[in-house]
Amino acid sequence: MLNVNTDLLVRLKAKDASAWYELWEVFGPSIERIVGSIANRYFSQETVKDVSQETLARVYKEIARFDQKRGVKFSTWLYAIAKNVVLTELSRRNTQKRNSGEKPASLDGMEGFDPESDDTPVEFEISVFRAKVLRALKTVEGTVGLMEFESYRMKICDNLHGKDISEQLGISEASVSRYLKKVRDEARREIARAVAMYSWTPEEEGQTGGAGLDKVDDEAFDAALGEVYAQADAERKGTRGVMTKTAQAVTGKV
Repeated sequence: MLNVNTDLLVRLKAKDASAWYELWEVFGPSIERIVGSIANRYFSQETVKDVSQETLARVYKEIARFDQKRGVKFSTWLYAIAKNVVLTELSRRNTQKRNSGEKPASLDGMEGFDPESDDTPVEFEISVFRAKVLRALKTVEGTVGLMEFESYRMKICDNLHGKDISEQLGISEASVSRYLKKVRDEARREIARAVAMYSWTPEEEGQTGGAGLDKVDDEAFDAALGEVYAQADAERKGTRGVMTKTAQAVTGKV
């Protein structure tokens, strides 16, 4: 396993603010997604945001205890903390209701959530993986030319062929072909690097193959990447401002 994630973990445990912002920038939407899936039935959107922030604050406090040598997936560790924060808040509110004579809320029947289970929902694990891939593509976007990346985005997201891309961008098909190869090659390398950087177990790194991103065939790779990219981008929409405020609040006050 390519071990390039050590520096990030060291920086996190040293309370490096930039490392924490990086962590939240990458995984913030996934954390908010899982907190929301557990808490939306019981809390207002404002409280869900507070619980998301408290989850990151708890991660901030507990990161020193995270030992990658135990083989625990980072997604599993994140989910356990998020679940604990939600249950603690619900328990606090239920205590208040009992004291006031109201009926406390129950977790019975909540679809997809078992408070007694230690299993991390598959969708959350996939969401964390998608976040790594999106991080890689954002890095590629910043290193290649604007026209180059747009050509590839149109290929994997809009399912356009070289001729159509050429006509829409006003460039030659030969240029499109060169751009696609360049960005695809960069994407392959950067995805491998990002997945390694933000993974602490062989199982996490194996998700690249499970998502079809180990395909040698260019068309198969493009199709798999387009699907992951679309889902990851959809999850991230509407969270950028929240992520920034959360990262600043936590690293500034804890």
